[in-house]
Amino acid sequence: MIETPVLIAGGGPVGLTLGIDLAHRGQPSLIVEERTGPSAHPKATLLGARSMEMFRRWGLDDAIFAAAVPNDHPYYIIFTTKLAGQELHRFRSPSINEGRYRDPEALKRHRELNWSPYSKTQIGQQALEPVLLDHARTLPQLDMRHGWRFEDFEQFDDHVIATIREVETGREEKVKARYLAACDGGGGDIRRKLGIGRNGRGRMRANVSFFFRSRDFLDVHGLGVANLYFLFTPDSFGVFTAIDGVELWNYQYYFLDPAKATEELDVEKILFRAMGKPFKFELLQTMHWHHHQSVARSWRSGQTFLVGDAAHLFAPTGGVGMNTGIGDACDLAWKFDAMLRGWGGDNLLNSYEIERKPVAIRNSLISATNSDKIDMVMDEAPAGIEGEGAEAEAARTLLARKIKWLARQFNSSGVHLGHRYVDSPVILGDGTPEPFDDPSRVDQSSWPGMRAPHAWLPDGRSTLDLVGGDFVLLRFGPAAAGDDALIAAASAVGMPMTIADVDDAAAAKLYERRLVLVRPDGHVAWRGDALPDDAAALIDTVRGFA
Repeated sequence: MIETPVLIAGGGPVGLTLGIDLAHRGQPSLIVEERTGPSAHPKATLLGARSMEMFRRWGLDDAIFAAAVPNDHPYYIIFTTKLAGQELHRFRSPSINEGRYRDPEALKRHRELNWSPYSKTQIGQQALEPVLLDHARTLPQLDMRHGWRFEDFEQFDDHVIATIREVETGREEKVKARYLAACDGGGGDIRRKLGIGRNGRGRMRANVSFFFRSRDFLDVHGLGVANLYFLFTPDSFGVFTAIDGVELWNYQYYFLDPAKATEELDVEKILFRAMGKPFKFELLQTMHWHHHQSVARSWRSGQTFLVGDAAHLFAPTGGVGMNTGIGDACDLAWKFDAMLRGWGGDNLLNSYEIERKPVAIRNSLISATNSDKIDMVMDEAPAGIEGEGAEAEAARTLLARKIKWLARQFNSSGVHLGHRYVDSPVILGDGTPEPFDDPSRVDQSSWPGMRAPHAWLPDGRSTLDLVGGDFVLLRFGPAAAGDDALIAAASAVGMPMTIADVDDAAAAKLYERRLVLVRPDGHVAWRGDALPDDAAALIDTVRGFA
């Protein structure tokens, strides 16, 4: 029998993130993945700023940038009738390089570049997974079984016994694990076997995606390079996505009428109609799928935890689904580590659902609302929108006005960076009002439960580079008598913690308090200008024993 502290069912981006995070904390884990290679289809195509901040901890940002769309391409979202038709509106976000190198003009033009070292990073799942796999293979603590299927499991009071099977040979193995992480996706069996249902709108509507290669694509439509091209002609509602910005593209063909079937489609006819003229292409893959808004009713059963799509399903509008799953993994990894090392208490694992489920509800509702807005405006696009004459021109002018209204949803930094953990049993609030939660902007704050704010320091580091390993007490200003009491209280129970002094007036103003305790996942656990009288009680709370 194989024994491992953590068994991870599923080796997509979320499962790999969990395994990598655990390995960097010194914890072994076993990933079981039926596929023998990366995903062939770019099911997810965007890494938000928060996910990039997480990957920054492991030095993966440069490798991700190298695999992403060309870094100097401006991030355009173009709204048009058909690709070779009439452009209606275009929305501009910073390129990767404008954020990466802190271009002064870009900093003035794009406020989101002041809230994180990163903006949007366009990269398909099929390109991200190899980056994560390459890094994972360098980590001796991480055992990956590709070509193995997770078959079944049985739970006991303090462990799980699972059966895995090698697909090619049929050979079975038993695995004993302290914890089981279900990263097996929305169609996985673990949630069903646990009898956990979902809440939310469920399936919203059908779509079909065509992943194709075409060197002619850009030249034929003449709109220039963009990340997304939304089409607003009644027979071609949908969106083209740049996968590599050169020759790989994906077309999500929307079926606003739920009665229509997505099977037996003429791919050439659909793509030529969407383009507005013929062009050369090679179809790589077709995928039939649905928009969703679903969140699992519970995220834990005994020693088993739902993570990523197993816990929540999204509409793709906003690019939040995979990013929410990456956040789940980074929340759970340090808590598993604390329990396995013996300094974490029961409240720590209970806090996983308390913290992450509201984020999934928030994010999935934002994504579904974004989808509704797009569908609404598409549905109001009249037949003949591409026609000649004053009537068609007036219709396009009206449609463009509606598109400008819905395009505001692509200012989504607040979605990715502004979530917070409210009423968590392992966070100590200070009674101050919760900062406003705006999907389009980030009011950076050290309010307990929020992500620790980003600010550039004089030595070129971000304040985020000071956190992300163990607990860190950020100290702004001179030391005071008694500051070391928190370190002593943590040391007494085996909880790793350090003090990081920050001598920067701008960062001190942003962090709002002299002392800010930041968790291993980068969220604020406590803040104050002086330590409480009972430092041991504070430590017991944040490690899950209070």
